This record gives sequence, structure tokens and C-alpha cells, in this order.
Amino acid sequence: MAKLTFKTKAPRKGYINHGSFMTHETKGIYDKLPTEEIQKEAHKIVAETMYDLIKKLEVLGYDQTRVGFYIHTKLF
Repeated sequence: MAKLTFKTKAPRKGYINHGSFMTHETKGIYDKLPTEEIQKEAHKIVAETMYDLIKKLEVLGYDQTRVGFYIHTKLF
């Protein structure tokens, strides 16, 4: 099972918006990462979706610099 990790962090010096970090990881030696194409497409989808989600959570009072999500996918 591959894991896609998305975390936010405080803005870099001189920037207004939060920074974000996203990566694919494997949990065990038999896990496989998706192809490079799939990883890029997943990053694009997650980045766009998380941007909207974080803005909505900020309206509710959550700190956008302390968000972390883990998405697990099973590749056949």
C-alpha cells in the first residue's frame, strides 16, 4: 500500500501563504509506488483539492499552517 502525504507549514520569510509538502511513500518492502505519471497527476489533484479544503477550514477557525493528511492507496 502506497501512502501519499500532504502537510502544511508556516510561510517562508517574505511570503504570505503557507508552504506545503507532498510526497509518496511505501510502508513495506513489498509495496510499490505508482508510476511517475500517476504520482504527478495525484499531486496535482491533491494540491488543488487541499487548497480549497484548507481555505474552508480556515473560515471555521483552523490554522492553515498546521494541516496534515495521509491518503493510503492500494495498487493492484
